Amino acid sequence: MSVDESTRDHLYGIFYEDLGLCGCGNPDDAYTLVRDLLALAPFYENERWRLAQTLTGGGAAHHIIMSVLDVAELTEHGTTINGAWLTPKGAWCLQAMRAVPFEQLSDSGLPHDGRACNDDCWKLPAEASVT
Repeated sequence: MSVDESTRDHLYGIFYEDLGLCGCGNPDDAYTLVRDLLALAPFYENERWRLAQTLTGGGAAHHIIMSVLDVAELTEHGTTINGAWLTPKGAWCLQAMRAVPFEQLSDSGLPHDGRACNDDCWKLPAEASVT
């Protein structure tokens, strides 16, 4: 995935708007956590949800974090949040987060001048894979 202004702006929008995260405290650690959790999906395979619980600290914190990923439309789930999988947006986000260090978001803004994204925003390049 080429790392252009649009990619950085879309990541900025996901991180600060969709996930509702803040730039103070340890946002770089939050960025890493989101990337590492997305990399574990689908959580139902080989009980990867157990690794996700370890990353999130388990319990209520795990439930909240996994639910936030779901509300941001990075994952979706069936009968249990622990069985979630990546959406097209989540797969795009994972690839972008692997290519863009958190520090590069500081010079970014919202994509589309703040207007909503559409499904075309989350199309992966043909050569990209989510593994």
